[in-house]
Amino acid sequence: MPGSAILAQTPPAVLPPERLSWYGDPSAPNLSGVWTRADTAEVAGSSKEGWTSWPPPLKGRFATTWKQRVAEAKAGTRTDDPVVACVPAGVPRFITGMKGPLLIVQTPGRVAMTREYGPPRRVWLDGRALPTQDNLEQFFSGNSVGHYEGATLIVDTIGVKDEPIDATGVPHSDRVVIQERYRRIGDTTLQVDVNVRDSLALSKPMRTSVTYKAVTDPRWELQDLTCTPKTGFHPELFVQ
Repeated sequence: MPGSAILAQTPPAVLPPERLSWYGDPSAPNLSGVWTRADTAEVAGSSKEGWTSWPPPLKGRFATTWKQRVAEAKAGTRTDDPVVACVPAGVPRFITGMKGPLLIVQTPGRVAMTREYGPPRRVWLDGRALPTQDNLEQFFSGNSVGHYEGATLIVDTIGVKDEPIDATGVPHSDRVVIQERYRRIGDTTLQVDVNVRDSLALSKPMRTSVTYKAVTDPRWELQDLTCTPKTGFHPELFVQ
């Protein structure tokens, strides 16, 4: 019978872990894979997360808010760090302030970034423009569009929820604009340059450069990380 031939067919073999790939856009530079932030020495004049123009060039009420947060942290009374309450870190901290595994998946039209903590990010590469200010909805990951310039992925993000830029509590306004530049250096290194501009909160841009190293263990799988506020916080996942 015709159907019996179909039933008798051998199902396709499942690829072993070392043959799996998250790279699905052969027209783009290969930035895909699993990455963890590399430990780098602190540089004079920068923060622990590598931000230059330090202390942050904040203006007005934003400077006052940050100084208060720093004072509360020294006194052990700060309570508004979102990650301690199991709230997503937001952008740019998603890239600049976390140590856990980062999974990058490239496909035509979009790049997806996922961590074990917080929601995934979607970077649209289909030519769409960023939303206008009067039609802008805020998300923890913001609204991101990107494009490739040679071997570099350039990502522009706006519409980020009011989460601090870093662990010290640097605030931003609803006009913040974040640009990231992703570039692979060799087989095992990913460099991400980040530029934060905010016409209301900052007198000049804040910048940092973050280095990631490839996770080469083929057995690695993304885990379901749960968090209970205060008691279940995972400080090892963040740059403190």
